[in-house]
Amino acid sequence: MNITPNLRCCRARLSIIAALFLNLAFALCSVHANAPATPTPAEPTPPPTAAYTNQPIYNERVEYYPNYNSSNYNSGFSNPSFSTTSHYYAPLATFIFFPPTPPPLGGPILLFRRYGLSQPETQLPQLLPYVGEPFYAPLSAHLHREDLSKKQRTRLDAYQATRSAQLIELHAKLTAVRDAEPTARARTLQEFATQQTPILAALEIEAEAFRENLVNGSFFQSGADWNDNRTWALGDDLRYESRIDEFKVIRASAFFAAGLSPAQRRLLRELAMELDQPLTEPTADLSLDAPKPYFFFTPETARIRLPDDLSPEITAKIDGYQAAKTQLKSTLRNAIYKNDRAFFSFNRTKAFRALAEEQAPALAQIEIHPRASRPAVPIISESLNNRIASFLREKQSLQRTLVEKFAAIKAAFPENRVEYIRLGDSYGIEIVSNRRSSRAEEVKVTALRAELVPFNADQSRRVAALNREKDVIQKSLLEVAKTKLKADATAADVDGLIKHFAQKFAEQEGWQRYRDYDTAVFEPGLSPEQRRLLFADALAQLDLPLPRGSRDP
Repeated sequence: MNITPNLRCCRARLSIIAALFLNLAFALCSVHANAPATPTPAEPTPPPTAAYTNQPIYNERVEYYPNYNSSNYNSGFSNPSFSTTSHYYAPLATFIFFPPTPPPLGGPILLFRRYGLSQPETQLPQLLPYVGEPFYAPLSAHLHREDLSKKQRTRLDAYQATRSAQLIELHAKLTAVRDAEPTARARTLQEFATQQTPILAALEIEAEAFRENLVNGSFFQSGADWNDNRTWALGDDLRYESRIDEFKVIRASAFFAAGLSPAQRRLLRELAMELDQPLTEPTADLSLDAPKPYFFFTPETARIRLPDDLSPEITAKIDGYQAAKTQLKSTLRNAIYKNDRAFFSFNRTKAFRALAEEQAPALAQIEIHPRASRPAVPIISESLNNRIASFLREKQSLQRTLVEKFAAIKAAFPENRVEYIRLGDSYGIEIVSNRRSSRAEEVKVTALRAELVPFNADQSRRVAALNREKDVIQKSLLEVAKTKLKADATAADVDGLIKHFAQKFAEQEGWQRYRDYDTAVFEPGLSPEQRRLLFADALAQLDLPLPRGSRDP
C-alpha cells in the first residue's frame, strides 16, 4: 500500500494550521500594542468618611521601628514591626475611648481642652450621658466604627429611658424631703429605697450584660475588645515595662476583662486613677498650708476631703474602711498582673470569677457616711447673693460656649489653623486657611468666617454686659465691706475683704455644681444603688471634657 500521498496531505494540513496560529498571535500582539494605556490617577481618591467622627476610614500598612522613649504615655512594649497609619488621620483599626477622670468633690473642673500640633480632635460627644456606665469604653468602639446594630441601639435606648425615669423619681423624692427634719428625711428615703433598689439592681445587671455583649459580640455582630490589638502582657519583659503599662491594663480590665464582678470593675477604676496620679514633691504634704489629701469614698471613684473635727469613732471607721479597701485593691491588682500572661483566656476568666466570689462579702461591707464640711457663705443680703451667683453662672456659660465652638471648628477643619483672638475687652475665634487647601475646602472656610462674625459679636456683647455687672457687684461689696469694718480701716483692709467675699462665692458656686455629687456621697437613707445612680448622673451634669480615643493598647 502506497502511503506517501497521505503523509504529504497531513503535512500540508499541519502547515496550514501552524500558519493560522502564527497569524492570530501577530494580530493579538498588534492589538495590545495599539491599545491606549489606562490612565493613572494623579492622587488617591479620598475615602468615605464616618458620620460620627467626620474621619476617613481607609488605611495603609507601613513599616516602623520601635522607640522605647517616645512618650510618657506610650507603652514600653513595641513588639509589632508594622503599624497602621493613614493619609487622612483616622485608621481602620478600632479606636477605644475611656471616660474622663471624675474630679474630687468641690475640686476645679477643666473647661479648656488641650490640643497638640497635627492632632485632630477625635471625640464622641454622644458618649457624655454614659460617663459613669460600665459599658462606656466598649460602646465607644462600636460608635466610632458605626457598627452598632439596630437591636443594640434599641437595647441602649430602653436602658437609658428606664434609668432616666428612675432618676426623675429619685430627684422628686429628694426635693420633697429637702426641708424635713434630718431623722424624718432619712426614714422617708429609706422607705423609698426599699421600693426603688430592686429596679436599680436589675438595671445594673442589664448594664453588665450589655457591656459583655458589646465586648464579645454575637454570631451576627462583631465585638470590641481592647486586648485584640495587644501583642504584649505584663511581666513579658521587665526591662521595658513601666507604670504606664500597668495603668493601661488595669484601666482596660475594668471594662473588658471577663469574669470580674461589677463591684470589682468599679474598684479597678479607682486603682487606675491611683496609678495615673502624677507624683508630687515627696514633702509637699508636710507644708503648713497644704490641705488634707483626698481619699476615695463611696460610690467608687468619688473623692472627698474630711473635716478637721471628726470624732474618734468616725476616724476609726474611716481608717478601717481605707484599710479594707486597700487590701481589696492589692489582691485584685496582683491577680490581674499574674493572670495577664495566661496563655488561654478561659484560665484568666476562671481565676477572676473565683476571686469575685471570694471578695464579694468584703466589697459589700465598705459603705459608711461621715459628713463633709462645706464652704461658708458670706453674710450679705440674699439679693446680692443671688446676683453674684447669676454673674458666676453667666461667666461660666460664656466660657463654655467659646470652648465648645473652638472644639467644633477644630474637629471640622483639622488641617487649618484655629486660634483665639482678642477683640477689645473680649475674645473671639478666627480660622486661617492651610496654603495647600483645595478650592472646595477654601469655600467652606470662607463660609465659616462669615458665620464667626455674628458669633464673635455676640461674645463681645456678653462680655461687655458681664463687665458692667461686675462693676455693680464690686460697688455693692465695697459698701458691705465698709459696714463690716471699723472706721479706721485702710483701703488694703477693704480690698482684702472684697477678695475674700469673691473667693467664698466662687467656692460656693463650685459646690452648687457638685450638689448631686455631694448628695450621692453623703445623704443618709440612700441605698448603694441609688448612690451610684446619682453619682453617674452628677458626672454627666459636670460636662467634663471627653478624652480622645486611641487605637494603641
